[in-house]
Amino acid sequence: MIPHNRSIIAGNVPLPRGSAGRSRWTAAVLHFTVYSFFLFPVFALALPPLPADNRIPASVQATLSAPATQSLYMPNAVAVDAAGRVFVSDGAHNRIVRFTPEGKFDAGLFHFGTETLKEPVGLHVDAQNRLWIADTGNHRILAVKPDDSLDQRFDPPPDDKGRPCDPTDAMPSADGKRLYVADKGNRMLIADIASGKWTARGEFGQGLGQFQWPFMLAIGAEGYVFVTESVGGRVQMLSPQDRWAGMVGAWGVELGQFYRPKGLAVDVQGRLFVSDSTLNVIQVFGPRGAIQGALTDADGNLLRFEHPMGLCFDKAGRLYVVELRANRVAIVTLTAPAAKSAGMAPAQTGATP
Repeated sequence: MIPHNRSIIAGNVPLPRGSAGRSRWTAAVLHFTVYSFFLFPVFALALPPLPADNRIPASVQATLSAPATQSLYMPNAVAVDAAGRVFVSDGAHNRIVRFTPEGKFDAGLFHFGTETLKEPVGLHVDAQNRLWIADTGNHRILAVKPDDSLDQRFDPPPDDKGRPCDPTDAMPSADGKRLYVADKGNRMLIADIASGKWTARGEFGQGLGQFQWPFMLAIGAEGYVFVTESVGGRVQMLSPQDRWAGMVGAWGVELGQFYRPKGLAVDVQGRLFVSDSTLNVIQVFGPRGAIQGALTDADGNLLRFEHPMGLCFDKAGRLYVVELRANRVAIVTLTAPAAKSAGMAPAQTGATP
């Protein structure tokens, strides 16, 4: 039996400090990050370890940070390509930052071909090693080849009131036939890539298939699509047939609940990893949405991050965690073998080649 976990998951969460020179980006990010702090209760810092059955031991192996002259500011998403290069969205500077497989700063990418980035957020790498970018400020999606040349551009349609799409994440299906887009206008968009036809799903609300600020995506076993709701405090599931298939978690501060869920990734065993930028933890769920636990240190204490956002796995099974408040990416090793998920096919993370 799991004891009352309000004091296990929650903790003191100070308001991150912004920069006056970057106020526009900070205001945009407030929709997904800082809003919750004004209402979030303060709990004791003396937190007990998680129950043994809910511990998923992990450790931070290394961190990636840009040099002072090229520093990140409130990064959001991360992706890793087949060569081990790491890409981080730095919307405040209208660029993607690339690191070498050895973790060295490589380049700041501001444009691809004739397309200049504006406040990019979501990133994924597909099976063809293309980088997919939710170019939020330009209301579009870009697919970029490994040589940094532009492969495709997608312009999602406006909503039924004429408001442009504000994509915060975009991810192709495993077969490359469909493109899923999270639009902060409280809907998901699905494109048939061959025909260019778009289908919209969702509206504002609290029911299944309704949204309160959808944010990031992952595609799991059997092609199910997961999307976080940064204010709705849950993860919704969309079937490969575009039917709403259920929800993972609910709003709250106990184990199995979310306060501000942001990034998510699926490992090769189908487990869903979800970051919570207010609780500063990463929780883990089974392929069907049952809570398995949270990342902990060797003593069973919650592994805390500094405002965790986007997540992805590399081909070695390491988890990359964007820490918005620390302006860096943590590389996390899961230090214990994971239990196998019987009957589940390997999952697509979108950032694991």
